[in-house]
Amino acid sequence: MPEKNIREMSVFERRHYSLAARVFRVSLFSCLVMGLSALILGIGLYMFMLQKQYVSEGYNLAKNAVAMLKEITNAQDYADRVMEIYHGMSEEERAQMGSNEYYSKFAAITFEREYQQILRVLDTFRLNSDIDDMYLAVYDDETKAIIYVADPDNRVETACPIGTWESVKESEIKAFLKGKKNQMPSYISNKPRYGPLVTSGVYLRSKMTTYGAFVLADVTMQDVMKGMEGFAMIFSGTLLLMTLLLAFFTSRNMSKTLVAPINRITNAAQAYVQDRKAGIRETDHFGALNIRTGDEVENLSLVMADMEQDLAEYEEHLTAVTSEKERIDAELSLATRIQTDMLPNIYPPFPERKEFDIFAAMRPAKEVGGDFYDYYLVDDDHLALLIADVSGKGVPAALFMMVSKIVLQNYTMMGLSPGRVLEEVNQQICQNNREEMFVTVWLGVLELSTGRLVAANAGHEYPALCRPGGKFELFRDRHGFVVGGMEQMKYKDYEILLEPGSWLFVYTDGVAEAENEGHQLFGTQRMLETLGSGDAQDAKRLVEKVGRTIEIYSGDAPQFDDITMLALHFFGKGAQKEKQTMTVDAVPEQIEPITDFINDKLMEAGCPMKTQMQIDVAVDEILANIVSYAYAPHVGPVTVTVEIPEEGREVILTFSDHGMPYDPTKNEDPDVTLSAEDREIGGLGIYLVKKTMDDVKYEYRVGSNVLTIRKKW
Repeated sequence: MPEKNIREMSVFERRHYSLAARVFRVSLFSCLVMGLSALILGIGLYMFMLQKQYVSEGYNLAKNAVAMLKEITNAQDYADRVMEIYHGMSEEERAQMGSNEYYSKFAAITFEREYQQILRVLDTFRLNSDIDDMYLAVYDDETKAIIYVADPDNRVETACPIGTWESVKESEIKAFLKGKKNQMPSYISNKPRYGPLVTSGVYLRSKMTTYGAFVLADVTMQDVMKGMEGFAMIFSGTLLLMTLLLAFFTSRNMSKTLVAPINRITNAAQAYVQDRKAGIRETDHFGALNIRTGDEVENLSLVMADMEQDLAEYEEHLTAVTSEKERIDAELSLATRIQTDMLPNIYPPFPERKEFDIFAAMRPAKEVGGDFYDYYLVDDDHLALLIADVSGKGVPAALFMMVSKIVLQNYTMMGLSPGRVLEEVNQQICQNNREEMFVTVWLGVLELSTGRLVAANAGHEYPALCRPGGKFELFRDRHGFVVGGMEQMKYKDYEILLEPGSWLFVYTDGVAEAENEGHQLFGTQRMLETLGSGDAQDAKRLVEKVGRTIEIYSGDAPQFDDITMLALHFFGKGAQKEKQTMTVDAVPEQIEPITDFINDKLMEAGCPMKTQMQIDVAVDEILANIVSYAYAPHVGPVTVTVEIPEEGREVILTFSDHGMPYDPTKNEDPDVTLSAEDREIGGLGIYLVKKTMDDVKYEYRVGSNVLTIRKKW
């Protein structure tokens, strides 16, 4: 294959690698291979038939010679005598073959009349046929040699006088010794002394002799080989000429029926591309080719013509689709920005608040996600925390997320407890949820003054909590059913007291279920280890650290789910004597300890005794109401907060319980002008509180009755 592409080639290189040149070379090579194969096959068949003819001729002559020898003399007897002399020699004497001394041992036999008759018979057959020589010989199995008995050949270079021996291969003599009946034994040899020969013969099978003799006929193939060389030269020249002509006409035909049409298709394709670049859309380059080869090339031109028309239609459709996709992408981008703007994204979110540090982040798996988080102040002392995960992905989940976020915030701002918020939101979503989508929610409301966190869980992940000096652990809260899954579901509130220095980390399942390239999950244990590794200076760095760890763990693995995290670091208001909190069971025995707790703070602040007594009466009345009615017939907690502003000369007392909603400030004041017998029972205690205190205010927020009184001195 060429190293350059066709656009980098010179004109000569293009011609060399062109399809026409390749067709010519392939045609020429194919014709040469076919011609050479025909030459080899022809010569082989010719040699085989010629060999068969020579074998048949030599065998028949040898057979006739054997028959004649048997009539006029006992040729086998001479063979036995020669072998006796041969075996009577030592190896050193045999090695002197060719010397007069060696041949003198056989000389007496040559003068005998019958021996001369054998030579004449053999010579007669040699001279009256096309064979090169006919002779009588014996094979000695012991020395693996042929010993000549009678050879009429008188040519110096090829003559073999009586007693001459030659080593032979066992494969050459095997056909004579073990030949089957009706077969003509023969072998082909090419020795330097004789040249190429075909030897065939007949075995004199005499039962009275020890050594069997052969009458062998040699047919030389030198003349045949010379003739074959001439034939091969003429045949090769003719073959080469025919090959060139065949290759020329074949390549010409291929160029006309294959190369030229393909070049026309190529030119049409180039013209098509140029017209497209020039902005010309209505073209018919391939349809105008009108190729009529009746084969795949014609089919290719028709397919290209159809493709040209289909591409024109496709481009129109693609233009419309691309425009629509760009519009959708723009809308998705806008939706992403809207969703991002819907979530708190300014840090720090409450720079004036020193009680906590908070940060959250969401990384959607698609353009828009189904996860969401939220945090906002319900009032000056309560912070709402929310994290949720909508079923599904993409735009549907994002729409459902936005609706859920708004509804959750609306109900939370009404002062309902997290459990009540989830109940109301679940009921509202279930009424119009044809797509049967749902959302898992963790909702908590943190009382900043006390660190009391009231939360509820609707099928969401366990929050992770770290207390001062401890480590992050999962807080295995009780899960309710997912929001939007079934009507009339109930959700339970639970409380966590966050001490100053505590951490809270909530997240969606995309954190624990993030996968690496080996499809192994990140897991909650690895998340907890990441949260506890090092010293996070603030909530933002903690969230970013977990995010970076997930990215490193995932590597090149795609993100399949939204990843959302929210971290809160609670500082509280510190151990300031201006504001202290006490939580006890709402029972009569705890009224006096609470009163003592409040008086200690009042005395430290320099409150006059008269004012303390007025405050004690008010505290006693309020606590008595809570003990009697808030949890009846059960017992629940009551929390009292004492807050003394920095400028002093004022105290703010807050009483909160989780009992039945009840606003004592709405009761009508009793008519104190009437006598005790004429007045209705009840209402006098709270009336005294309102009269003796400077301000009395009631709120029902986050599932709690909150009564605040203020007294100056």
